[in-house]
Amino acid sequence: MPEGVDPLAQRFNSAVNVVESCWQQAGLRPLRLDARQLASYGGRFPIGWRFDCDFSDRRRRLDVLVTAAFPFAPARIALVDRPSFLTWPHVERDGVLCLVPDHATFPIDDPYAGIAELLEMTFDLIGALIRGERKGDFRSEFLTYWHHAGRGRARTILSLIEPAPPSRIVRIWEGARRTIIADNDDTLRDWLRNFAPAIPAAELRFNSGLLVWMDVVLLPSEYPSSAKDVHDIAARAGIADHLDELAREMRQQLIVMLGSSTENGPALATTVVNRPKIVRGSDPLIAGFRPSRVPDNVLHARLFGGNAAERTSVERVDPTWVHGRDRDPRIPTLRGATVAVLGCGSVGGPVAMSLARAGVGKVILVDKQTFTGANIGRHPLGVGSIGAAKTIELAKRIRSDLPHIEVECHNSLVQDLLLRADCPLAGVDLIVSALGDWPSESLLDEWQAVQKTRRFPIVYGWTEPHAAAGHAIVVSGVEDRLRDGLDATGLPHLVATRWAQETRRYEPACGAAFDPYGPVELGFITSMVAQTTLDALLGQAPSATHRIWLARRTFVEAAGGAWSDELRAIAPQALDGATMIERRWSRAAKDLAA
Repeated sequence: MPEGVDPLAQRFNSAVNVVESCWQQAGLRPLRLDARQLASYGGRFPIGWRFDCDFSDRRRRLDVLVTAAFPFAPARIALVDRPSFLTWPHVERDGVLCLVPDHATFPIDDPYAGIAELLEMTFDLIGALIRGERKGDFRSEFLTYWHHAGRGRARTILSLIEPAPPSRIVRIWEGARRTIIADNDDTLRDWLRNFAPAIPAAELRFNSGLLVWMDVVLLPSEYPSSAKDVHDIAARAGIADHLDELAREMRQQLIVMLGSSTENGPALATTVVNRPKIVRGSDPLIAGFRPSRVPDNVLHARLFGGNAAERTSVERVDPTWVHGRDRDPRIPTLRGATVAVLGCGSVGGPVAMSLARAGVGKVILVDKQTFTGANIGRHPLGVGSIGAAKTIELAKRIRSDLPHIEVECHNSLVQDLLLRADCPLAGVDLIVSALGDWPSESLLDEWQAVQKTRRFPIVYGWTEPHAAAGHAIVVSGVEDRLRDGLDATGLPHLVATRWAQETRRYEPACGAAFDPYGPVELGFITSMVAQTTLDALLGQAPSATHRIWLARRTFVEAAGGAWSDELRAIAPQALDGATMIERRWSRAAKDLAA
């Protein structure tokens, strides 16, 4: 290949030549688009061709367009002769057609076949649109078309409401950068205190808005353009009286959410009715009347007249959307669960974050240590947390990322909590112990054994040297104990790896020992511990479940280790590693091969 020739550019040119050659062989002579014609597509496409095509109603022009990433990225088809925007679904503002979802793939070694398939789809789509079909796509993909039809001031609106009927009053907080909407003040206040604790209490002032739940999803021709349209939609939903009540407050703007059910789930959008502008000191809303004496019919005519209504998209941040996009059947159970994580280091920290992201409603963090620079490489926290308590910093992180999650933290030794008469761990649904500390975990094991009125699972998680293996144990049954698989000093009867040399390393400080491993190999173990926790919460991991993650055998050997004789005896099929095995947590060494 000549020097200076970009292989990808050469592949692009080759694909273009193949496509044009195939068209010539088929007797087709499309027009190459010039720079002016390509510019109408915003510079996205360096090359395109135009065809004149006969349809049932008339002749229409189609443009075949390719990006510089062709043939790896599929071509696009545009309809040049088209009705006004949002008359037909799947036709973007510039005429480019949305024919396939983003995840669709086409053969990169046969670029012409991909274009031929797209053209076939185009003829099918346009034929259906001409016949008046596919209008339902406006409804099933409502959020996309509402976004395309947006108008007014750009704003970020986040919704915490339950996206379901009935129509109702909702509560709103308006900040400088975003607007938050919730079903009640408590939800709104708790979310904001987690997300932005620096907001002064005096600024946590809420207003009322309206959710209008519609029986049928709006078509683009029905989208509200004026304040009158908004009121008409509320009237059809039987909730116009609530809108009139809000109007009497004479605020600068009224926020009205629109909700409806589509075949792909609930959809939310927002309209904003702005108060008419004051001109030269004259307020047109109250002109001729005292502010409190404006007749209802006059107020209605002035506020809900022909002035333009804004249309804005909504980002859902309610729990059922954040955790599973309304499709995860586990969320109701997880949202009602409280999990305590004991130890917020390199195992407990990632596990706590994973459980919060999975949707556990309340997380209790317990750890006495402060965060140091040595923790950064394998912990969710970073440099900004050095010198602060791990629990406090991790709680801040979870609250900021997931403001709907309740987080409680105890900068305390686990022993101190367990020995309290009012132990805050007694009311949880599950405990994760990532302590790796026999004195604390033996006390925890004994504490669990004497619980008479309420017994819940404890998941113990730890790593072996170099994170070459990791363990997760579930203890919940009255006959099972952590110590069943440990010797008198807390060492496991079963380890997966053996090491010819001492693996523990030391910092130049008193007692500062650590095990060398990085975040990548550790991630498999923390994911297993988190998954075991979810399974135990959901009743899918019985007591005495013992899961062992094994790293790749080559990784173990490169680090200077080897599989233990015990592992070889119980899991000969797993010795290549990169797998998880599951067994019963054994009572004694003699049971290992059972």
